[in-house]
Amino acid sequence: MKECVFCSIAKSGDNNNKKEKNIILYEDDLIIITQATGAPVRGYLMIIMKRHVNGFAELSQKELKHVEKVIGSIKEIYKRYFNIDSILLEHGSTENGRHPQSIVHAHLHLIPFNFNKEIEGELLKGLKLKSIKSFENIKNNKKLDYWLYCNPEGKYYSSVNILDAPRSIFMNLIAKQINLALPYEWRESVTKKEYTDEMINIFNTNRNLLKKLKSTV
Repeated sequence: MKECVFCSIAKSGDNNNKKEKNIILYEDDLIIITQATGAPVRGYLMIIMKRHVNGFAELSQKELKHVEKVIGSIKEIYKRYFNIDSILLEHGSTENGRHPQSIVHAHLHLIPFNFNKEIEGELLKGLKLKSIKSFENIKNNKKLDYWLYCNPEGKYYSSVNILDAPRSIFMNLIAKQINLALPYEWRESVTKKEYTDEMINIFNTNRNLLKKLKSTV
């Protein structure tokens, strides 16, 4: 049986992708952070669980608090570098809920990018997203296929059992807003070298700050 690509990255740092290798920017006992493969914009990160779970909704309350703390720190760093508030996205899933080409292993998308009102409207409507109180509320979905979105103001939205959403909807809506050819195929794209170099520099510059987060796992 073929090993999950994110499990492979967590174990060895290698995604076996000849086009683009993952560079681990941050790691602790719970998660790794790497730049997204085929990222269409600067700073597009993937926060990946080290153990194999379907979605972050399966984490304990303590683990979710740690992940949220890491996200908050990176958002603050990104705010300084990009002068923009980041968005957060996830498709958490049961094995049977995923699109067949999706990766069934918990991973969050953290991006210093803001949808315009029209594109955000497409996201909210297309995924039938409803406001929820906080990140930790996703625990209610631990046995469900669900979507999660956090807007630049830090407001969380979620929906469940929306199985007919377009594949790679997040990247495709970003691509649409910045006028890239659609559909945007991240598997066939390669992140620009300057984007990767920039991420390495940002994380190295803030290494001491991020090191402090590891002690809270």
